[in-house]
Amino acid sequence: MYSLFVIEAPGKARQLQEILREIGVEAKVQATKGHLYSMPDRLTPLGVDCRFREFERKLRDPEIGLRIREEAKQAEHVFIATDADQEGDVIAWDVAELISDIVPEPLRVRLRGMDLDSVREAVASPDPVTKRDAVAGRTRAIVDRMIGASFSRDGVAVGRVGTALLGLVAKSSPVTGRLRLVAPSKDGGRPWVAECEIRAPITRQIATKLAATKFPALDAGGRQPAAARAPSNMGDIMVRAGDELDMSPKEAERSLQRLYEAGRMSYPRANSRGLSRGVLRKVAKALQKSGYKFEESSVADKSASDVHDAPYPIGPVEPQRDPARQGLEEGIRTMVARDLVRSGQMHSKECAVGDRAAQHLSSLGFPADVCAAVAGLEWRREHGPRFPGQETWPESKVSERRGDTVLLEHAVKAGLGRPSTWASHIETFMGRGLVDEGLNLTDRGREWMAVSPPALLDPRISAAIEAACERSLKGMMDDPEREPWEILAERIVVSLPDEIRKPLVSSIGNVEAHPKADPLAMFRPTVGLQEIVDNARERAYSYGPRGPDLPQ
Repeated sequence: MYSLFVIEAPGKARQLQEILREIGVEAKVQATKGHLYSMPDRLTPLGVDCRFREFERKLRDPEIGLRIREEAKQAEHVFIATDADQEGDVIAWDVAELISDIVPEPLRVRLRGMDLDSVREAVASPDPVTKRDAVAGRTRAIVDRMIGASFSRDGVAVGRVGTALLGLVAKSSPVTGRLRLVAPSKDGGRPWVAECEIRAPITRQIATKLAATKFPALDAGGRQPAAARAPSNMGDIMVRAGDELDMSPKEAERSLQRLYEAGRMSYPRANSRGLSRGVLRKVAKALQKSGYKFEESSVADKSASDVHDAPYPIGPVEPQRDPARQGLEEGIRTMVARDLVRSGQMHSKECAVGDRAAQHLSSLGFPADVCAAVAGLEWRREHGPRFPGQETWPESKVSERRGDTVLLEHAVKAGLGRPSTWASHIETFMGRGLVDEGLNLTDRGREWMAVSPPALLDPRISAAIEAACERSLKGMMDDPEREPWEILAERIVVSLPDEIRKPLVSSIGNVEAHPKADPLAMFRPTVGLQEIVDNARERAYSYGPRGPDLPQ
């Protein structure tokens, strides 16, 4: 007998199969190839009834479903090893329902890395699969589908996150230009540095002149301890990858995922900016070999609400190497290691008095508002241990950031999307031609804004819906007639502003209530089922190598 492990991706399945064999677990690994169940790709018909039930939600690939059931029948134990995020939670519950008549209580293995130690630790402490974990993901899918179907028309795609991104660009006017100014210090030590976005009153032309200006030596104004630099979450990492490695959010996401599947990076889709003490000890051991000072006590703890630690490299790493010269995947891995070195160091921040810089600019004929803006910048320098990538004597310069990187940075701050969806939302938005490379609205973008509901253009609405999907309502898990995600979705919709609520309610008002979906419906004895089963068996395959004693 063997254990069956169900995982999402074929690539991860192969890696998991090899590690399980290495740690002595007799197992077979089957991949779901993403979500097991899904709604139709088209938004019409909506497929959601007046009780917020997704009656058009069907098994995406019946052959994969049959294969999982057949393997479950022959396995001694079943472990669902999908990612410990909301997509993984939904898939895990779908798998549990799919095999509920075969294995009533499958176990969940939450992998925090695809390396040997992480897999061994996860396999040693499985948890039950629970419906509650799937509520947030299922609720979000219902609400988002209703929004898209109710408001999209005439070639304009209206979505909860995409439309909020459009409103974010229009309201906050993010800019891609950045200015760094450097001035010498009167004490002859490290120079002072000030940075800002290029926006009024500093135009691009003025920024270029400022970068070419030689500033007078500035006086020190005081020193204070610098705030500890927390480990980066996935959003931070993708932003830095754009700024330092010229990677799009999607390229960074794919590189992180490949590193994770290869066992060289922890689970990347994490929103945490902290590390648990056990993980920190492993990270510290690897980083201290690099020759830089690193103190574990300086690193922020993972909060109790975070499932995952902040992403960290697994195995040997060389933060002293230049990430830009290592290729995308190893480069981003090294960049993460560099940031972790900084998080394990304490620095003090010293500030300078910017008035003399302003006086100097005034004498050169710069406008008064520009002089005041430069004087008001934070002129600073840090004191403390050296760190990888440190610029000891930087120069003034004007730089241009990637538009998708800047938009991602603003989206993360506004609470739009989640680590698993950030890159896709940004890629989709940028691909629609609503903004140019400098994030200025195009004619198309202005047209879309004119026909989009004003409330959905407000990023706060999208962020509020995102947060509401995480809520737990009293009694929602105990209703025998309705699923908890149906109850929560209804509560969210009726709480929205009228201009959103009324069209959403109207979209399902005339849709007859359907009975609760039966996830095993297609596996109940029906005419023609045996033919489907036989055909599936003929084409059955496993994503991991078969052991000699595993059934063919």
